[in-house]
Amino acid sequence: MPFDLNALIHRLERAQARQNDRFNLASGGESLAVGGGFAHFRGAGHPLNQALGLVEPISEDELAEVEAFLGHPVVLELSPSADIALWPLLAARGYRVHQFQQQLTRTLETLGPADSRFEIRLIRPGESELQSRVVGAGFCGLDDWQAFDPPFAMPDGVEDSLRYLALIEGEPAGGATLGWNDGVAMLGGDAVLPRFRGRGLQKALVRVRLLAAKERGCDIATASTLPSTPSQRAYEACGFRVAYPKLEMARDA
Repeated sequence: MPFDLNALIHRLERAQARQNDRFNLASGGESLAVGGGFAHFRGAGHPLNQALGLVEPISEDELAEVEAFLGHPVVLELSPSADIALWPLLAARGYRVHQFQQQLTRTLETLGPADSRFEIRLIRPGESELQSRVVGAGFCGLDDWQAFDPPFAMPDGVEDSLRYLALIEGEPAGGATLGWNDGVAMLGGDAVLPRFRGRGLQKALVRVRLLAAKERGCDIATASTLPSTPSQRAYEACGFRVAYPKLEMARDA
């Protein structure tokens, strides 16, 4: 059977949109269904205000509704399966390129064992804020996670998701999140504090989540990274390959 990239894109984009919608609603946000995906709003100027999973045609009236819903800036995350009629519409309404992403995938047929050098476990009751601080500090390249005030907190108890904490000699060193939908495992929210980098901890976080995803019946895993970053190289070292590029388009006030 020939490989159908468009079918793969639709499957991954819809799974990611549904999973993000769960996190958004669990965080007290609002959602607007559009183009086969969702626009997510968590408050004026929130960094996660965006629309994604847009794999179906969108009219100018629907786009105007999304703009009014999200406020400013408006950020649209688009895949190569976005309807071709959307591009001239975005140009006419003053959108610009915000950033590129790489969507990486791998199958879960053959997986090696977990890396026993590190303690990587699910967060325990009362550790939600700790994990948010560690991951947020890691994203920002800071070691002092205790003094870091994350711009948003990760919600607890989101359906079909797990949050992990990594420790080295009992000290928090990193964290990550796993979500799954329609057999698709979504790996994200992974970060390692600077002083613990270069030891293979991020790859260990990837492997733990792949094993957990396979146990839950997933057949494919996916993750998004910025191009040519250490995160992309870490995922590629774990068997992921770039499936397609993504583009974030933004419209300012």
